Amino acid sequence: MRRISLAMFGGTVAIVLFLPTSGAAAARCPVPSVSSPAAVASSQAPAVKTIPRVLPCLGLPQVRPANYLMSCADANASWKKVKWASWGAKTALGTGDLYQNDCQPNCVSGQFHTYLAKLVLSDVTRTKKYGPLYSQATFSYSVKGKHMSETFGLAT
Repeated sequence: MRRISLAMFGGTVAIVLFLPTSGAAAARCPVPSVSSPAAVASSQAPAVKTIPRVLPCLGLPQVRPANYLMSCADANASWKKVKWASWGAKTALGTGDLYQNDCQPNCVSGQFHTYLAKLVLSDVTRTKKYGPLYSQATFSYSVKGKHMSETFGLAT
C-alpha cells in the first residue's frame, strides 16, 4: 500500500489516501500526482482584497449589518434598520435609526430615543485577527429642527 497525504493549514484540509502499489488492484487505481501544499497555495489566484467590516459584540465581523449594537457593555446605543448606499475601502454610507439612551438623570433611569439618521463609517483600522475594520460611526440627525452629529467608537 502507498499512502499519500496532503495537509493544508488555515483552510484546514487533510487528505489521506491508501493506494495499492502492486497487483491487479494497483492497475485499476493509478496513483494521482499530488502537489505540495506550498505548490497548491502558490498556484491559487491572488487573494481578493478584503473590504472593511464591523466587529459586533459577539460573533464574526460583518458587512452591511442592518442592526448593530455599539455599546456592548450597557446596550445604550445601537443602529437599526440601516439601508446601506455604499460600502467601500475607506467609508460606508447608510441611512437608518440611531437608537440611544439619553442617560437622564443617569443611564439606568434614562429613556431610549430613536432618531432617523445618516450614518458614516470611517477610520479603517487593520487588525491581525480580522483584517480591516471600521473603527468609527458618525450619525447626523435632527432633533426639533436642531442639527445633531455624534461620533461613536466601534469595536476593533
